[in-house]
Amino acid sequence: MSTAVKIANWVERKPLILICFDEAFSESLLNSRQGFEHLTIVRPHSVFQNFKLPTLCLLEIQDHDGTLCYLGTVTRKTSVSTFDSRLTIKKLRIVTPSSLQGIERKVTDTRMKRLLNGRVPVEGGFSNLSPKLSAHLIEVLARDAGNHTAMDTALSLLPRLRRTPHTNWAQEDAIQSAMAAFGIRANVIPDQVVLKRGASSGLGLIGAHLYEDNVVHADASHIPGFDAIAPDVTGRAVFEKRDERLVIYTANKLPLEKMLGVDLIYINETRGNIVMVQYKMLEEAKQEDGRHDWLFRPDKQFRDEISRMQLPELEGVLTDYRLNRNPFFFKFVKRKIVDDSHQSFLVSLDHLNKILTSPEAKGPKNGIRLSYDALDGTYLRETDMISLIRSGYVGTHRTETQALAMIISEVVKGNKALVLAWQRKIQEGAQ
Repeated sequence: MSTAVKIANWVERKPLILICFDEAFSESLLNSRQGFEHLTIVRPHSVFQNFKLPTLCLLEIQDHDGTLCYLGTVTRKTSVSTFDSRLTIKKLRIVTPSSLQGIERKVTDTRMKRLLNGRVPVEGGFSNLSPKLSAHLIEVLARDAGNHTAMDTALSLLPRLRRTPHTNWAQEDAIQSAMAAFGIRANVIPDQVVLKRGASSGLGLIGAHLYEDNVVHADASHIPGFDAIAPDVTGRAVFEKRDERLVIYTANKLPLEKMLGVDLIYINETRGNIVMVQYKMLEEAKQEDGRHDWLFRPDKQFRDEISRMQLPELEGVLTDYRLNRNPFFFKFVKRKIVDDSHQSFLVSLDHLNKILTSPEAKGPKNGIRLSYDALDGTYLRETDMISLIRSGYVGTHRTETQALAMIISEVVKGNKALVLAWQRKIQEGAQ
């Protein structure tokens, strides 16, 4: 079932909302730091009382050269006072046509034109549509291929509807993590962006995701204080901020994953440490007492990945400190987006090995129970991991990093001989 069909079915149950900002609100949104990612609007209860949430909205704003139109997901409505409610909208993404009136002109069906007549709000207004009209407008938007990424983003926030693909999630999350590691807060107003499509590996696969999640693209002039953020189709992205530099390699489905058993690699050139992460999905499972838990079930691929997570014995004098030189971590992600809570957590390879042998962690069908309740807080959140990477407290020592970074770079360029040499070195070390 396509994205458009899934959304159309959804808005037939929870109809689409139309919003038109006046000039003052438009200017405030354009100047906000996080407004396009997380927007809240306060109005009297009566304005929002008929809205059925969560659902999608079309938001028109005033711009210097006319208007812009965005598709977003309205996630919640909360009473904030005796008289007012707050509406929360997430991940506003630009669509065409660039105005609500332009979208109205795209409607050619006589019945739908009649239903839409008078429903497009004036500046400062809100309107919710009928179920059939809502579904029809989604179909109209879907005819323009340029709107598909906006619709994918909106779909991802509708609960229990979209299963998140492992590969895309890992790649997208790698970039978002890097942004957070360097304190980058996306504040880019959508304009003309060239998206790389059809690339066979690495960041080229997620050009649309880079933009759709307001991850900064190659033109660093949009972000004051940053020298460069340069992705390329080899799976390598460079992030720079003043005297800090972080390089990320997207390794999944590439020789690097075959070599190291990981999906992505962080190289902190400033602190001289490397951290490597493998992503695994948690599946929702119902327990005997009726509660829901999130389980990960190891398979042969998982065991093969762990067997590759090795480094040769360290040679040379150590001059830097690490809590642990083992750079390997696992990030566990809920397969379905179900709410606004944490969707993932991280554990080190050492910790995971202990969990795998713990009788308390056993779940049904030989699953390993990896959940917030079962681990009782003994895991790393995203912000914890970012701090450890950025400080250099975890990961390889500088001498290891210098050698390993050169090998990684060559493997990315296609040097298969190095992969074989690495495997032989690991096998020799295991004897």
